[in-house]
Amino acid sequence: MTTHLLVDYGEVICVAQPTVAAAGMAVHVGMAPEEFLERYWHFREEYDRGQDARDYWAEVVGRPVLGEELAELRRQDLAGNIHLNFETISALRTAHRRGARLTLLSNAPQDLAEAVGNFSIMRELFSLMLFSCELRMVKPGEQIFETALALTETTPAETLFIDDRPDNIETAARLGLGTHLFTGAAALSAELERLPFSGIGQTRRSWWPARRRSPLPAK
Repeated sequence: MTTHLLVDYGEVICVAQPTVAAAGMAVHVGMAPEEFLERYWHFREEYDRGQDARDYWAEVVGRPVLGEELAELRRQDLAGNIHLNFETISALRTAHRRGARLTLLSNAPQDLAEAVGNFSIMRELFSLMLFSCELRMVKPGEQIFETALALTETTPAETLFIDDRPDNIETAARLGLGTHLFTGAAALSAELERLPFSGIGQTRRSWWPARRRSPLPAK
């Protein structure tokens, strides 16, 4: 029986980063938007894995980025990734009230992890929030899923993984987790309504901190 929801953040709980966000960052550093966006995603995995912001943005821009320029890039990047999808949140809140335990599993750099971890609505819903930058591992690698299950003390059979990326879904399914490829809040809500949550999530909520940091030393 499914009792545990393992939920992605980007483009599931938050909406997609607006196109104007990347364009604004490109203008800020004097790059063409297309080139900036290509490099932004090309180097993103290591940033999500915990790479220092200065090193990531230097790779994106192709030169050292320091001081106010770095601070502005980080500010704009964060601002483009914190617009919540309240229809998704409503569906998750309903499942939580019915007894589902919720864990966040997000590929996210440190700036985003800090912001999301401090949202009161996230702390209300999620008993545990796991971020790639703190675990030093990223989806779709198998290790991050195995770590999430170990930290939450749940089995694949108890867990439904919700994500918008097919490659992440494929890894979770290969490990035996139930999966839901997110295409919108309405379809997610319908899927969750079909699940007979047992109600144990409410009683076990206090066992977990809202956020667990990686035991690995900071880079």
